[in-house]
Formats: sequence, structure tokens, C-alpha cells
Amino acid sequence: MIQAGFTFENPITKGRTIVLKSDAETNGNGWLLEHHSVPHASPEIPEHMHLTWTETFEIISGTALYKLDGVEKTASAGDTIIMQPRQPHIHPWNAGETTLVYRQFDQFERPNAQAVQDVLGVFATIAGLAREGKVNSHGELKDPLQLAATLKTLNKYGGYDAKLPSWVQDLLAATLGSLAEALGYKAIYPQFVGEG
Repeated sequence: MIQAGFTFENPITKGRTIVLKSDAETNGNGWLLEHHSVPHASPEIPEHMHLTWTETFEIISGTALYKLDGVEKTASAGDTIIMQPRQPHIHPWNAGETTLVYRQFDQFERPNAQAVQDVLGVFATIAGLAREGKVNSHGELKDPLQLAATLKTLNKYGGYDAKLPSWVQDLLAATLGSLAEALGYKAIYPQFVGEG
């Protein structure tokens, strides 16, 4: 179970994420993270969107680039970025010469403690798989079956890659994602969320 204080690092992007609030502190209504990014790091997560939840980013220090509705923008310390449901976006990444620190608050349409645990578990698992060399230089999972299992869980909670229509991803989740799970792939591995 991921609780406040849980930390995970991605060796590809060299990003470090600290969970400040999990479902216990938000009553299942999202999470609060603090993310630290080294200078000139690439984005942690590809362009995506959420059907029902809002993401708010507060830049604590440094300079960031981010993408919202296909437009790349800049933000700096003191700026707040709001990414509404159904808006394709890329989370802030470091565009400066110093460490970028931001806080990310995700607020769900309605409380769902399991969604908080599962989505944070996916993030922690991707970082863990990166440590094992199973993620490419763009932060994407190399194994298509691992990707299918991961997307199946994210799609379940309304999280979608921005490159494909959501219905195509739902179809892939129901077919390839289910096959991946039958073969033993998981979106969340216990050893990466402190349970192994």
C-alpha cells in the first residue's frame, strides 16, 4: 500500500517523486506528489489525458516546459498549471539549468481509494521496470505485453494515451491487456510498491 512518504525514482529521467498525500489523507479523492527533476530531463510520462479528473501543478522552483492541448508552454516558480479532464497534456519537465521542483495534485470526480493506489502503483512500477532496463530512453515500456497490462489498469480509471482514440485503447485493453494478464504480466508488481 502506497502511503504518504513513499518515494520512487526513475533512473532514465533521473526524476524523484515523493507521495505527500495518498488516499488516506485525501479520503480517496486523489493524491498530492512532490516531484524533483534534474536539469534538461525529458518528460516522465508521454502525452495523455484523463476523462474525469483534474491535475494541478504548482511550480516550487526552477523552470518547466509543459504541453497542454498540443501547445508547449513555459512555467516558472510561483506558477500554477491546471489540466482539466479530457485535455491532452504532458506533465511539466525541466527546461532550466537548476533542479525543477513541483507539486502535483490530482483530484478525482468522486472518491476512489483503489484508483489512487492503482495509479500510483503504476507510476512506481514503471520506475521499477526502468531500473531493470525494461523502459526505453523516452520513458516508454519496451515490452508490448507489459504496456498492454499497464494501459488496461490506467484505462479502467479513465487515463488514456493521447496518440490513440480511447475506444481503440479500450479494445486493446480488453484483448491484448487480458492476454498479458493471463501470461502473468501485471500493471503493478508488489516489489515496486513496498510489498515484495
